[in-house]
Amino acid sequence: MTALLERLARAPFRVWGIVLAGLIMTALLGQIIMERVAILRDGTEVRLATTPVDPRDIFRGDYVILTYEISNLVLEQLTGDDLDDYTEGDTVYVSLEEDTNGIWQASGIARNADAFTDDVFIKGRIEWMTQVRPVAGETSEPPLTQANGEPCRPCNSARIAYGIESYFVPEGTGRDLENMRDEGSVTVITAIAQNGTAAIKGLILDGGDPVYLEPLL
Repeated sequence: MTALLERLARAPFRVWGIVLAGLIMTALLGQIIMERVAILRDGTEVRLATTPVDPRDIFRGDYVILTYEISNLVLEQLTGDDLDDYTEGDTVYVSLEEDTNGIWQASGIARNADAFTDDVFIKGRIEWMTQVRPVAGETSEPPLTQANGEPCRPCNSARIAYGIESYFVPEGTGRDLENMRDEGSVTVITAIAQNGTAAIKGLILDGGDPVYLEPLL
């Protein structure tokens, strides 16, 4: 050990630089792992319903692409201020409420987490915005309405990503799970930290027992 320390003491500065960089990278990696462990262990558990994914999104390897009911939101149907001022790239916090089926639905939106003192909320980023107008003529789809029941003229629709849009699964099971996802048979168990950061804990298929549970480490 003494000889090693003596050699390190005589090492050029670039060697020390490499050692220091390695220590910093190890510390950062350890911090990321421990933050994820804390979310999975201590986060508030919610269950989110998935929706079909555009078939142009090809299956890539053994993981599934996930889209949620809370991924596409009509802002006027939520509580919140300045709903016309949101734009692409905004960081947002979406409050969640559990429905009678045990699925958590979006109820409000804000730019600051402080807006939700007692509510469970999830942190996301607006990927894109569009406006939805009432459809003229006969249609099988009911018109979109605002929270007060009035039709949208128009409503602002936001696509929001929460960092839980992909999930690795055992080899050979990805395509079957994608088919079940598109049939609406997949529910995702999600842990949410107090700051709104989310992590997937596992999946529920056809309302059965949880499967593919994520280990802490």
